[in-house]
Amino acid sequence: MRNSNSSYKIKNSITGVTRAVALSFLATMPLHAAQITLSEAFDYNAFIFEDYTGYYSDVEGSLAVGGNVTVNDFDIGLQLSPDLTASSFYVGGDVSYTNGKIRNGETTVSGDIVANNVEFEDTVNAGGDISISETAVTNGDVNAGETFIAQNAEVNNGSVNATDISLINSQIENGNINAVDSISLTNSEVSAGSATAGNSISSDANSSISDDASIEAVSTVQVDNIDFAAIESEVKAQSSDFANMTVNGETTFYCQGATGCTDSSSIDGIVFSGEDDDINIFTIDAEWFSVGNKSITYDFSTTSYNIINVVGDAVSLFNTGFFNTAFDGQYLDNDQNADYRHDGTYTNNILFNFVDATEVTLESVGIKGSILAPYADVAFYNGHIDGNLIASSVYTPEVYLTDSQGVTYLAPTGQVNNYAFGITQVSAPGSVLMLLPALAMLFVRRKLQRKA
Repeated sequence: MRNSNSSYKIKNSITGVTRAVALSFLATMPLHAAQITLSEAFDYNAFIFEDYTGYYSDVEGSLAVGGNVTVNDFDIGLQLSPDLTASSFYVGGDVSYTNGKIRNGETTVSGDIVANNVEFEDTVNAGGDISISETAVTNGDVNAGETFIAQNAEVNNGSVNATDISLINSQIENGNINAVDSISLTNSEVSAGSATAGNSISSDANSSISDDASIEAVSTVQVDNIDFAAIESEVKAQSSDFANMTVNGETTFYCQGATGCTDSSSIDGIVFSGEDDDINIFTIDAEWFSVGNKSITYDFSTTSYNIINVVGDAVSLFNTGFFNTAFDGQYLDNDQNADYRHDGTYTNNILFNFVDATEVTLESVGIKGSILAPYADVAFYNGHIDGNLIASSVYTPEVYLTDSQGVTYLAPTGQVNNYAFGITQVSAPGSVLMLLPALAMLFVRRKLQRKA
């Protein structure tokens, strides 16, 4: 059985000898690039400070939410490594989860979990209650700081630890059940495991415990989580720093259309052009950036990092196609039926920094690059992001669409695909760092650790 009182760490992207080589190489690089250290938030596919609501979608990498999570028909962690030893899903508040799967990592929640028809591939941790129905934990423990209730559910290859445990039409296979206070079984089975409670153990005639049932002291579960407040503060400071950065080399943008950048109604496209092979910084007003039915073209080296600061209180991005002069064409969206997946070379070096936006709408668009919107409530539907999504909150408005057959359907939450700003190839030695397999990165990625 795993120790529910232990804290967990996500290993840094650069470790051991690799770290030493990277830091040595970093010391020889230009000062303006070498001093950039990415916030811990960038180690998550999506990092949301407050609440997250969504349906009919997924976050391919790890998801961290400081507030409450309410999702339906939703998956997490598809593209993470099966060997991940940390959580793929962190929540600072409560979770209401209906229909879906948490893959390739543990689930760690400070509050309560209510799950219906959900599959957890690994350990489930909650500081409060855990209530599961028609749900399976396929390979890991369940650790609840308060009550654990299972109805028509199963825990396979793991133990259950809680203050009170109630099993109804459920099974614990290859694991023990341990309760600080009481255990109750109704038409349930603990196979290949024991039951221990501090106060009482009861079961009906249709229930069984394969090994011993004993009354003795059991320790209360302690669940550690990441420090959401500290990371939020760090991210906001970094967004401001990006907005004020200056770098060597000329960067500019220009508008394609009848009147160029003098009339937003006539913009056909926006081209971001940078000459620096290390870092390019752009600044554009939200009014221009938010024009619909346009193209966005990247005209800079694939070996550079590019931060596009968008200034304004409200930002909308919709009906926009993305192009890159590096391959002289339009990005191809991920094809679920294809046997390939792009490697991030043309995506991981782009960050949109919504410096002061409080309202952001992303719809009917496949965004090539990461989104940093630390003050924004983000309405995100019918689209996807190839990169990090960092925001104050994410919600899905009730919008109905019509398909080619004339069928009306509820627009799904936008998908977050598992790409990451700050991991890409750069030229050597005139740029900053090499791709991770070549022992370094342009931006040093912070170590993630749960607070004690």
